[in-house]
Amino acid sequence: MISIFAKPAFLNINPHEPFSERTKPIPKNSGHMMRVSSMIRADQIAEQIKCRLNPTEDYDDDVCIYVKPMVRKGDDFPFRGRKIYLDIVDGHNLGELVRNYPEVKVIVCSEADKKIMLKAIPNEVILIPQHHCNYERNQRQSTEVLTVGMIGTKNAIDYLPKGFEAELNKRGIKLLFYSRFFSRQDIIDFYMKIDVQVIWRPYKKILSNPLKLVNASSFGIPTIALDEEAFKEFDGAYLPVKDMEGFMAHLDALKATPSLYSYYSKKCLERSQNYHIENIGQLFNNLDL
Repeated sequence: MISIFAKPAFLNINPHEPFSERTKPIPKNSGHMMRVSSMIRADQIAEQIKCRLNPTEDYDDDVCIYVKPMVRKGDDFPFRGRKIYLDIVDGHNLGELVRNYPEVKVIVCSEADKKIMLKAIPNEVILIPQHHCNYERNQRQSTEVLTVGMIGTKNAIDYLPKGFEAELNKRGIKLLFYSRFFSRQDIIDFYMKIDVQVIWRPYKKILSNPLKLVNASSFGIPTIALDEEAFKEFDGAYLPVKDMEGFMAHLDALKATPSLYSYYSKKCLERSQNYHIENIGQLFNNLDL
């Protein structure tokens, strides 16, 4: 038996109320999701593999997976279970905690993160990527480039280069930015509206993963991204750039050449199959062997 433990997702305007238990309407232009990792790595995985989520008793003989527990620096954590796994997600600070627990195996979300954690901790490190949102394998059919989409936290759009939207406007392309998502369906609805995704994070994260690439790819949507080490596992199925000029050059090529768009769309769909929840769920089930 597998048991998964995670602090439930919540709205930043009410951190003490699990989002799944919320009954009041979400105030307009207020509130965003926190602990999205709990929705993906706990709620959705637990439902997929039919395991227990946050049991309060009788789990000492279980395979126990702890998803990014909230532990302050220097504090301890009450790990319990027959086999114990820490799903670290982007919580690099948790490396200090598990150094004291050699029996705890660490789960990471990307090949880049595995390399980092193998150097940082003595524990066994296991790669289980994050699954994409597109369980139903919906696809975008159009190869016409009319909308560039960006998804992230409220301030993510501020990281786009100066003049980015103006350059899109010159090309007759609309920028669609989305930050107020509360469910898997919200993410699906966003991707069904865009033709190309932009990822632009000009800052360094110690741990990161290609989930946004994976999500867009599952719909056959090419991504042009300010390149990151964690994206390398998706080589050939996205377009990496170093500056806005490079972005616009790739965008112009995708817009002018439908066959090029179709080529990347096909590559995206092929690569994204490895990240379908059916395949990722099996990797979690394998932990119980």
